[in-house]
Amino acid sequence: MQIENVTLTTDNQPFHLTATWLDQISDLGTPVDYPLMIICPGGGFTYHSGREEAPIATRFNASGMHTIVLNYQLEAPETPVYPRALHQVAATLDWVSDQAAAHHVDTDRIVLAGFSAGGHVAALFNVVATDPQLREQYGLNAYRGRHAAVVLSYPVIDLRAGFPTTQAERIKVTSNQQLWAAQALVTAATKPAFVWQTRTDELVPAQNSLLYVQALMAKGVAVEYHLFGNGVHGLALADHVTAKPGKPKYLNAEARQWPHLATRWLQTQGILTTD
Repeated sequence: MQIENVTLTTDNQPFHLTATWLDQISDLGTPVDYPLMIICPGGGFTYHSGREEAPIATRFNASGMHTIVLNYQLEAPETPVYPRALHQVAATLDWVSDQAAAHHVDTDRIVLAGFSAGGHVAALFNVVATDPQLREQYGLNAYRGRHAAVVLSYPVIDLRAGFPTTQAERIKVTSNQQLWAAQALVTAATKPAFVWQTRTDELVPAQNSLLYVQALMAKGVAVEYHLFGNGVHGLALADHVTAKPGKPKYLNAEARQWPHLATRWLQTQGILTTD
């Protein structure tokens, strides 16, 4: 594998990517174009959680995917998360278009993966970028590239559904209330989604994922949803790799199944090759 650190620019501001490119396997005898996952880690819109960066990338590299960790726009004085974060996802897809030939990327099989606050970024991009009117409204037509599906882990979906907890915190994310509720913008053109959460999530209520899943179902969009009975917020892989030292609550035998379940779902969507 090759790891590449890249700085791109949108709105005259830099942002950072970490790409992990799979090597070609010489024994196969012919070049293989691999799918790619763009990972938006969580962190409450204030930081990027390392537990949802390299460990997630490595897990899906092992499933046969290139990966990119996207350090999207965070809250900053006088700088909201949106719409810049949407531009950054679009610019990342555009950059991947330039890298596709050199790194053997199948640009028809690109997946967005989002965790917690990063789940809001991925879920929102999934509805804005697939709606021609919204795509033009938010300046995404300047970028090439399209995604095929999203994988959402305990995502924030509606900024009024439990996280953030105050109006002032919502405005730090964006004062544009159209971008608060991703589920309200779902159309029949929205890309398919795999979504999981725990019923007892203490930070981002499970109502968030339910809102998105119900909206997708109402529009006839393919979706698979797993609501595990118990578990804290921010489980990441839910195993020893991402458990915080001395905090066994981050170990969850049921929820740790989600990468396998997501992989199987990606196979049903034709994004990963079936076993």
